[in-house]
Amino acid sequence: MNLRRTVSAAALALSASVFAQFNPNMDYTSLPPEPTEVEQQLSAASLSLSAAISKAEQAAGGSTVDARAILQQPLKYEVTVSVGGVAKKVIVDGATGACTFPRLTVTEAAAIATKLHPGSVRSAGFDYSVDPATAVVDIYEGGKHFNVVINAIDGTVVADKEVPRFPGAATVGEATTMPDGLMFYDLVEGTGAMPEGKQSTVKVHYTGWLVDGTKFDSSLDRDAPAQFMLGGVIPGWTEGVGSMKLGGKRKLIIPFAIAYGERGRGPIPPKATLIFDVELLEITEPAAAPAIPGAPAPK
Repeated sequence: MNLRRTVSAAALALSASVFAQFNPNMDYTSLPPEPTEVEQQLSAASLSLSAAISKAEQAAGGSTVDARAILQQPLKYEVTVSVGGVAKKVIVDGATGACTFPRLTVTEAAAIATKLHPGSVRSAGFDYSVDPATAVVDIYEGGKHFNVVINAIDGTVVADKEVPRFPGAATVGEATTMPDGLMFYDLVEGTGAMPEGKQSTVKVHYTGWLVDGTKFDSSLDRDAPAQFMLGGVIPGWTEGVGSMKLGGKRKLIIPFAIAYGERGRGPIPPKATLIFDVELLEITEPAAAPAIPGAPAPK
């Protein structure tokens, strides 16, 4: 991830309406599979889609809404069955015909979570991307946010964890908020000098996340600190890092207006608030201009 503000002419040519057409659940990195490979995998399965539908309906006791093959090894079918007006996703093994589907209801999942944390449930639903499927409940108790994951087949608790408000290092106290919307927490107060201005070059370690906790970049993961001139990065960094002391660590919360704007860039979506943990490792100030003989001393 390049923190510099420059963008390509092609990116500038894209309108906001183009971004609105993107499907956020679509994988735009993978090429469509070869038709021959798909055909071979489907024909090699012991169970056809029609047979999988029959087994799913029999197991769940309802009528099929939609069905598709999941192209993996071994091949599986995902069949959505309507049972009493409630949609249930049934996973059918393409080799054995074994069916798995949530026997837990959303109400039952919420009840399990509130036994662990007798607070207020904000959301509850199923995650079918894992095997077995799970119910995921977000609940708030005692000023804290908890995420409870429950096996949707047998009702056992898979995970119960507190979710911090911001990803990365934990914060304490109140954030400092600047007039332009920049927020920051000083995680470690530095003891050294501060950069003198936008012409200063700094060396930092950092990790960046989106507000949902998705990590999009980290110099720590590369084991290579980043070095840049403060005037050559997004405004939120110029301001947020420019007011740090050497040796300090800070969590920056940067609104899109002083980050990558309404269009975003690369892995950064349009209008994205960004969260960074930054450690200021080194400051290099520009060399002073040589004195001119006979010139008055600078004031």
